[in-house]
Amino acid sequence: MRNLLSAAAVIVALAAGAAFAKDGQAPFLPTDAIDLAAILPPPPTQDGAITKAEIAEIHRAGSAATPSEKDDAVADTKEEVFLFANIMGPMFTPDRLPLATKLFQLVGETEGEFVGPAKKAFGRPRPPLADPTIIPCEKLRPSGAYPSGHATFGYLEAIVLTQIVPEKREAIFQRAAEFGQHRVVCGVHYPSDIEAGKVSAFAIGAALLKNSSFQEQLTPARAEVRRVLGLSAQ
Repeated sequence: MRNLLSAAAVIVALAAGAAFAKDGQAPFLPTDAIDLAAILPPPPTQDGAITKAEIAEIHRAGSAATPSEKDDAVADTKEEVFLFANIMGPMFTPDRLPLATKLFQLVGETEGEFVGPAKKAFGRPRPPLADPTIIPCEKLRPSGAYPSGHATFGYLEAIVLTQIVPEKREAIFQRAAEFGQHRVVCGVHYPSDIEAGKVSAFAIGAALLKNSSFQEQLTPARAEVRRVLGLSAQ
C-alpha cells in the first residue's frame, strides 16, 4: 500500500494554498476552496503490483465476511449520519434531531462538491471493471473509484460528530473506518480509494472547522444533540 499524505500534511497544505473564490459555492465553502486532485497522489496504476495486490485483498475481504457482515456492508451503501446510531444510541434519530440532521446533510453535500471533481480527474476504474470475477454488492456507479466518496463522507461526518460528542471520539472513528472498509467488502473500491477518502475528509474538515457559517450552524446542532442524548452542555 502506498503512503498518502497525513492529515497534518493536508491541513498545512490547505493553510498554505487554499483558494477561496466567490463565483461558486457549496453549502459552506467555495467550490474551488479545495483541490483534492492537487492534494492526493495519483492512484496506483491499473496494471501495477499494488493494484493486483488490492484486487487480491478485495477477494479476501469478500470471502472472509460473514453473511451478517455482508448484510451490514450492503446497508452501508446509504450515506447518512445515522450510520453512527449504534454508537450514539436509540435517541439519535432524524425526528428528534432536526437541526443536526440538516447540518449533516449539508456536510454531506459539501463532501460531494469536492470529491466529484477529484474522481473525474483521476478516472480510476472500479475494481469489477479491472477484474470481472469481483461481484459487487450494488450496481456500479458511473463515477471513478478514487477517492472513495463513501469513505470521505463517513470520515467527514465523524470529524463533525466528534465536535459535538468528543466523549465518543474513538468509537465514532472506528465506525467511520468500518463504513469505509465495507466498500472493499462490497467490491466497489480498492483499499487505497478508502485511504484517499480519509485524507480527503480531513482536508475538507479542516476547511469546514474554520468556516464561520459552518460554526454558526454547528453551535445549535451541538446543543440539540447533547440535550437529546442526555449529555452535559458544552
